[in-house]
Amino acid sequence: MAVQTQCAELDLDKNLRELHQGPERQTGIARKVLIRYPDLQIALRAMKAHTRIPEHHNTGRMCVQTIRGHIRLHADGKVFDLPQGRVLILNRAVSHDVEAVEESAFLLTVVPPGSAGQSQEEGYMYGDPNKSFD
Repeated sequence: MAVQTQCAELDLDKNLRELHQGPERQTGIARKVLIRYPDLQIALRAMKAHTRIPEHHNTGRMCVQTIRGHIRLHADGKVFDLPQGRVLILNRAVSHDVEAVEESAFLLTVVPPGSAGQSQEEGYMYGDPNKSFD
């Protein structure tokens, strides 16, 4: 959905129910774009247990937030276990794949390259970027 107002409020449970009822769900992997600005995109993804999104990359920086279930993401030679409530940030163009350990849903937020406020320099992360904040 393209947003024309200053604020957007989303009901994730409602959108997830709609996603589960859509025809795309029959493949085991479904996607619904919730917000699309030139400088920010948010999509809701749902995956049946033991399905996999093959290796790919996105040109923008990404935030993956598991809101239901448990997914596993392979990126940069590492395996990231992302049960419900976990968040992973990936820098630009990092090749990755996603597998659903169980029935799962996650939010995918992407900031495309060249977006306002995104410099070509490395960003700043509060705290130790190698530390897990449990």
